[in-house]
Amino acid sequence: MKKILSIILCIAMNFAVCIPVNAEDSKITVTLDGNEVMFPDAQPFVDARDRTLVPIRFVSEAMGAEVDWDNNTRTVTIRKEKDTIKYTIGNAKAFINDEMVVFDTYGIVKEERTFVPLRYISELLYCDVDWDKSARCVKITSPGAIEKFPEPEIKVNFPESEWDRRMFWITLENAREFERECPNYEYKIEFISPIEFNEFEQDEGAIVGWEKYNRDEFKSLTLTDNTIVSVGRAFYSTRENMKKFKPTEGMDVSYKLTVLRKCSGEQREYTYTEKLSLPYPLIEWEE
Repeated sequence: MKKILSIILCIAMNFAVCIPVNAEDSKITVTLDGNEVMFPDAQPFVDARDRTLVPIRFVSEAMGAEVDWDNNTRTVTIRKEKDTIKYTIGNAKAFINDEMVVFDTYGIVKEERTFVPLRYISELLYCDVDWDKSARCVKITSPGAIEKFPEPEIKVNFPESEWDRRMFWITLENAREFERECPNYEYKIEFISPIEFNEFEQDEGAIVGWEKYNRDEFKSLTLTDNTIVSVGRAFYSTRENMKKFKPTEGMDVSYKLTVLRKCSGEQREYTYTEKLSLPYPLIEWEE
């Protein structure tokens, strides 16, 4: 969801280490800020799911983390600053500070070494990961200095399946960067235009009936959910608004993001405008 050392990336060094190769079966090179990570025995490899697995101790220690192995539970524990990551071999999930994160592959023990998915572990440690296919080189980049208010990386998402009942949803792609400095940030999106997106109604059944909700409210994010706001294809506004307002393909959607740093009470505001995409029709409702 996705940066642990205060090392400045040297681009020239990165490219100097990752040299293109011809053989598909040549070894995989791993670099950290342009410096090659050395593996004295067991080497990184690509698994059947096309994920790079590495001996976790050498990579984590290169990033300044401590690594412990519990042979009884087959669990590796990685500690760095305020973060603790626990991963049990054979599982497709890990826990960071007791919050579960799901992977799409799993770690193994091979040649008496513990191998884990490199990208997921690195990103949990705030690092960026890039794969140079021609050079068979994984380039890990450590984060820069910790910032009080990192620049938000906002993404407007649209459904890729008609089964997805959302019209669009807005995510904060670098939510983890905010947590490095203060674990108590909250976020709110207020729609400037169309303002009809700021509230919606939903039928809660025969007993409760129709209820109104506001979208422009502060919320905290988690490792597994970085969605600040979501707008559905059915109840995208109130019933009254939906009678006279219909979203259209290509219309401008303007909104304001407010970031609240609860550690100090400070707030910052950012404004954005995006084009609305409607790959699937709105879902009609009946009164």
